Amino acid sequence: MKKITFDPVNWTYQNKTEWLCPSHQFQSPINIINDLTKPMKENGEIILRYRKKIDAIVNTGYCIQGYLKGVASINQRLFEFQQFHFHAKGEHTIDGKEFPLELHLVHQAENGQMAVIAILFEIGEENKTIDFILEHLNESEFENNVNFLSLIPKSLNYYHYLGSLTTPPLTENVEWYVLIEPMTLSKTQLECLTAIHNNNYREVQDINGRQVLKKVFYG
Repeated sequence: MKKITFDPVNWTYQNKTEWLCPSHQFQSPINIINDLTKPMKENGEIILRYRKKIDAIVNTGYCIQGYLKGVASINQRLFEFQQFHFHAKGEHTIDGKEFPLELHLVHQAENGQMAVIAILFEIGEENKTIDFILEHLNESEFENNVNFLSLIPKSLNYYHYLGSLTTPPLTENVEWYVLIEPMTLSKTQLECLTAIHNNNYREVQDINGRQVLKKVFYG
């Protein structure tokens, strides 16, 4: 087991109004309105090939972030896994509904294109992997007895739209895949997470005429 640190960033969630971005046209997150979504015609399949073992977990100063090796095939295109991190409360909303926690799985293709898979969490049954992440914060080279995939729903039905990073530099042309099926964590687990970082989220942004696609594989 090895202790690790993370260099602080030069921005905070307290000065969100001062965040600068190159464009304000296609920003994230957004409120997804089901009645305004359009069925995706493309195959759109998502295949996740992640290692179960988490390599490191850090407190970045603004979120809990982790690293592991893996790739995602999204609509028959390969994206390399970069990192995962949590936002509390959740950033995306569905028909105006807010979620207490959101997990982002960040990927990048060989040509630089970024794709983020978002998992929304509700209060309910506890998730053992969240306990493991909290226990190993700011550590690497630890024994791993959990499966990272237990943070991801079995159903990969999703909403898809083009947006941006939700933290500076707020880069646009990011592909978003917001999974429809939420996961759960306990109230105690949420309290433990928010004791470290609370309100580390960005408010929903104007959709500015963007089309949100909905992909349902089964049912």
